Amino acid sequence: MVAGVAESASPSPRSTLVRAEGVHVWDSAGRRYLDAISGAFCVQLGYGRADLAGAMAESASRLPFARPAAFESEESERYARALLEAAGPPFSRVLFTSSGSEAVEVALKAAFRYQRAIGHPDRTRVAHVRGHYHGATLGALRVTDYRPRRAPFEAVLGGGSQAFAEGAGASLEEEVAGAAALIAETIPAAGLGAPVPPPGFITRLRDACEAGRALWIADEVLTGFGRVGGLFAWTRLAEGAEDRGAVPDVVVFGKGAGAGYAPIGGVLLARRVATALDSSPDGPFVHAQTYGGNPIACAVGRRVLSALGEEKIHERVRGKETLLAGALAPLARHPHVRDVRGLGFLRGVELQADRSGTPFPRELGIAERMEAACRDRGVLIYAGAGSADGERGDHLLVAPPLVSDPHHFAEIAIALTQALDEVTGGFP
Repeated sequence: MVAGVAESASPSPRSTLVRAEGVHVWDSAGRRYLDAISGAFCVQLGYGRADLAGAMAESASRLPFARPAAFESEESERYARALLEAAGPPFSRVLFTSSGSEAVEVALKAAFRYQRAIGHPDRTRVAHVRGHYHGATLGALRVTDYRPRRAPFEAVLGGGSQAFAEGAGASLEEEVAGAAALIAETIPAAGLGAPVPPPGFITRLRDACEAGRALWIADEVLTGFGRVGGLFAWTRLAEGAEDRGAVPDVVVFGKGAGAGYAPIGGVLLARRVATALDSSPDGPFVHAQTYGGNPIACAVGRRVLSALGEEKIHERVRGKETLLAGALAPLARHPHVRDVRGLGFLRGVELQADRSGTPFPRELGIAERMEAACRDRGVLIYAGAGSADGERGDHLLVAPPLVSDPHHFAEIAIALTQALDEVTGGFP
């Protein structure tokens, strides 16, 4: 066992990846896999990108590092300008981190400081939503309701506030009242299997936050940078009549921003938030981490933004999303599939023990066995659980690189169908 790498308890042993090209990766045994989850939902533009490798090399040879607490770098300034231009109003400031989890931490800190700046220092609670996952660090886990990730650390998290659940307990407006902020995944993926919110939902978030004087933090770590056919999922949803004009105060991003080539994340702040933070009685809000806004990562991020435009990736995803949905649609007829849903190149498959919708017992590990069975067929997918009640409810995620083609969709669908028959064959 390699030092620092834990032995796996998964149904199939871990493989060691050695190279990649396009939408495929190869392991040390020479086995090729179609990467239907874009690494960890981040390899938006596929593997083997000479332009992204070139951006890294050029920046590394010129200026590999600038101390964030003391300096900006030319690359971080250029990327900030490009990103703010792409995001558009009302966003006026971006703070860079090196991961989505760190970005969530920055957003939470900014929310606390914002409330203090406007005269509500007692507002420290952050409202959050059942099944939404916001990261692996302790602060992010405190506002996460994805039990598989949160449960091992519950003792140190101290319980925290109850997550909002539609139709159970307090209303959304009551939940947000008195809070510093509301954080929510626009499309909850890891914990709920990518259900697309109904029309009008993000307007409800906006209205509830306005009424409660809380900030709306949109977690776009997994759904940003073309994944659902727009720079962010909220921008795509806001195209609908029921959600037009609903804009978050803070946007958290990561993953696809670096397209798998560099670790970069960050936080976009609306102008009114940035202005308030500048007038805080504690002084202007700053956040500096060693590799936050690293010049190499920012060079990659800027090149990713350029490629999304030059290659018309958003349009490509919208043009092919129906083909991906169509390839997966027949799965819905399988007796152990409860639902197939999603948007763009993010799709979820929710499983069931029987046609009544009863979830499989969690101890059976059906989703994990499905992931292993697909991997044995040369296709990488994501296994999740908790979409039914926080613990039970197996689901799968499919999120191929945004440069994937219809024959890749067909290969994914075939692997899923065969894996379903294998894994659930012993159930009625």
